[in-house]
Amino acid sequence: MASDFPKVRHGLEAMPVDYDGKRMILLRDRLGYCSDSLLISPQLAALVGQMNGGNSLRDLQAYHMRCTGELLYSEQLNAIVDKLDEHLFLENERFLEAVSEALARFRGDPVKRMQFAGKSYPEDPDSLRTQLQAYFMEEPANSPDMVEGARADGKGKRLVGLVAPHIDIQAGGTCFARAYQAVGKAVAPETWVVLGTGHEPLENYFALTCKDFETPIGMVRHDRECCELIRRLASRDILAAEFTHQREHTVEFQAVFLAYIQPNATIVPMLCSFSPEEWEKERGYLDEMAEIIWDLSRLVGRPVGIIASVDLAHIGPRYGDASRPHQGTISDHIAADRILLDYLIRCDAAGFMEKVKREENRRRICGISPLYIMARAVEGKAYGEVLHHTYATVDQLNSFVTFAGMAFYAGDPEAGRGESPAQP
Repeated sequence: MASDFPKVRHGLEAMPVDYDGKRMILLRDRLGYCSDSLLISPQLAALVGQMNGGNSLRDLQAYHMRCTGELLYSEQLNAIVDKLDEHLFLENERFLEAVSEALARFRGDPVKRMQFAGKSYPEDPDSLRTQLQAYFMEEPANSPDMVEGARADGKGKRLVGLVAPHIDIQAGGTCFARAYQAVGKAVAPETWVVLGTGHEPLENYFALTCKDFETPIGMVRHDRECCELIRRLASRDILAAEFTHQREHTVEFQAVFLAYIQPNATIVPMLCSFSPEEWEKERGYLDEMAEIIWDLSRLVGRPVGIIASVDLAHIGPRYGDASRPHQGTISDHIAADRILLDYLIRCDAAGFMEKVKREENRRRICGISPLYIMARAVEGKAYGEVLHHTYATVDQLNSFVTFAGMAFYAGDPEAGRGESPAQP
């Protein structure tokens, strides 16, 4: 039965789509408690947006009448609310019970179960290996998006970090492979702190989980010693938001590639999420965490690298822009990305964040937190190389995401190639 004061919960995502020649809204659960989506009209989406717990069913009927001039019968409105409730889209007792059950299952399992197999990558082991092999076999010279002059050859160098995308593997597989090729060519660590982008706010800005990560081609073990060290040395509770890992894909995708290219590697799985404003306020604590991550190698007496799982710009109607992008839009944002990447090449963490902050992150860089922490951790100790930089179109409205693969090698930061970033 419909609530008299329905409230749509946090964590839903509304995306404009073209369906059968009509503009519609796809409503889905970004947090993953419900795998089914709802396709609704823009008028209905506006009505759902008014379900804030303060508007009664009668208020909602009046709102719909004002906006459309049409009467929405009580039976129709109740059916809409019931459908939202059925999908766990409402903040109510039924949803809270589902959350409690999911949390108990997560805490009781020593393994982080794969959530995106069969969706973003094949669940069948042989099919997955075949797909990944194809990404690695593709010659860089055949890619029009290969960065001019990028060597992707770290032979003899000591690899300390990677940047890899977290876009759907089917869209960004080649870029993932460009980054992970560096593991086979350089002297690579066998333990990685995987800094995944947290797509939701995190208590204390970091979320560590001490779980092994399941993939179709093998388990990626967590490094118990490093996890315990970083948990103990952190000045705040970085396990408080651990459950966020349950539906987050940004570490899972890196685990898939590590299982393929470096199956004996261990990981420290950690999400991070903070805004430029939070960085300014909490810089001391965030820099402290970066230092702890870098210091793990010394504390455990073996190399520990860092993987930043990030995407760059998110542009188009899907992300809130009014107009459809065109090829010129893409070129402009690729060029804007390169300014940010130049800061990262030199491991200029503060310069990178200041640039994002000045722009108020209008380009929706989805990965500023891992990129800052990585650059800050290796600052003065390493330099970066851009191995691949490209984009993927993600919907019928030409919305797109840009992303890059990078390798970071121990040595003089002045060895990093790239021009000084243009000043705004």
